Amino acid sequence: VKHVFTSFSTSFLLLYQKRSSFFTEFLCKSLENGVALSNSLSYNVTMKKSIEIIGKNRKALNLCLIIANLAVLAILGFVLFQRHNTKSEQVAKAEKTEQVANSTSSSSEKAKKEDKTQLKKGSNHSIEASDYAYDVTAVNNTIRGKSDDVKGKVVFLTFDDGIDPTLTPQVMDILKEYDVHATFFHIGYTITPENGDILKRQITEGHAIANHSLSHNFNLLYPGRVPNQSQIVSEVNQTMANFQAILGKDFKTRIFRYPGGHMSWQGLESTDHALAKEDIQWIDWNMLCGDAEPLSVRPTTSESMMAYMDGSQKYFPETTVKVVLMHDTAGKELTVQTLPQIIEYFKNQGYTFGVLE
Repeated sequence: VKHVFTSFSTSFLLLYQKRSSFFTEFLCKSLENGVALSNSLSYNVTMKKSIEIIGKNRKALNLCLIIANLAVLAILGFVLFQRHNTKSEQVAKAEKTEQVANSTSSSSEKAKKEDKTQLKKGSNHSIEASDYAYDVTAVNNTIRGKSDDVKGKVVFLTFDDGIDPTLTPQVMDILKEYDVHATFFHIGYTITPENGDILKRQITEGHAIANHSLSHNFNLLYPGRVPNQSQIVSEVNQTMANFQAILGKDFKTRIFRYPGGHMSWQGLESTDHALAKEDIQWIDWNMLCGDAEPLSVRPTTSESMMAYMDGSQKYFPETTVKVVLMHDTAGKELTVQTLPQIIEYFKNQGYTFGVLE
């Protein structure tokens, strides 16, 4: 090490005196002197020569040392500057990433807030469906001839006994094609995770959801044709729980249709009162397509179904407000097939389509 250092210093000073092609000759001389010194048998001779040179050129050596120190400081300063810039860039990048994340989150929340296809809190339909939703009590009183709370020509398409994983989506596809909406009366035991997407789709596409008991079992609900109040109320509550398990606690439907219809049973007054205490209102219909009638009179073609529906009005009080009974469960393929004609039937007569709330 001493040999090389001495060689390096001596070469540097000699070349400083010459000042000719400094850097190139400096390297060459260093190598030459290094080899010469390493082969020398007398280290003292070399040291003496180096000391003589250094003594004669002390000022130059000091200058070289100052330059070397300044060079080292410059290099250190450059390195520190680069590290500072890199750190600043990293901080700036992190801040920008955070700003983008916050902006994205804010935009997402804003979009979610403005999404009118979402469930309206405390209701059985989406926010946008509020524009064509009618209070069930007002509609019920109107179709029973007790009031004229609902004005104009309004039709409510209602489907009982779903969810059916095959027919219910087909019904929804047709409703979407014609840009109309309906109210679906679901049986509680069909409200399962497997059918959850269908239920959510009904909300986002602007339909309304209603309660049609948990079991739809006449023997449980009306044993001996006598209403079992506790069973009915319990099934209504359990079906509501099933809805909320999929749609969330913000979902609430006030609408209930007795299996078989309120008109089919006697002695329901106390049950009606018990349901009313829980803010539940029943509703029947005043028009039907006949798809659940006895086989002897049940329509078998779309033409006969349209005729049956048109003729069914005469059995109810006359009004321009229509609640149409249909079914979207297995075996009701004819109803799905005829649905476009049913929709056109009402459109051609100037009806608007509403949902129940």
